[in-house]
Amino acid sequence: MIPSDTKVRAAMPRRAWRRSRGHVAGNLFGILIFVAGVLLLVYTFKLAVDLFGRDPATLLGMQKGKPLDLNNAGAQLAGVVVKVLLLLVMAIVSGMIANRGIRLYADSKPARPGEPKEPK
Repeated sequence: MIPSDTKVRAAMPRRAWRRSRGHVAGNLFGILIFVAGVLLLVYTFKLAVDLFGRDPATLLGMQKGKPLDLNNAGAQLAGVVVKVLLLLVMAIVSGMIANRGIRLYADSKPARPGEPKEPK
């Protein structure tokens, strides 16, 4: 049976009870950072869908009825490769931001009585 909050509060010194609740600012910032990371991931995937949803001929600058200009097509292909690599970096960074938000939220929670806090 778990004692009610008022019984626990009465049995603990005031400072110890405040520390046992966790830090509200840490919880709030953890949630906000996690949401920001998820929003960045959504934006990255939206950019990827926009990039990969285009016609390959328009991406490489090819036009119907005109001969293929290899210099122009090569430059356009290099631009597409750079965009794909930047999307990859954006996805990794936004995933790391979301992970930091989760970690901040979890670390601001107090450890259960009798359990040692995990090393970082």
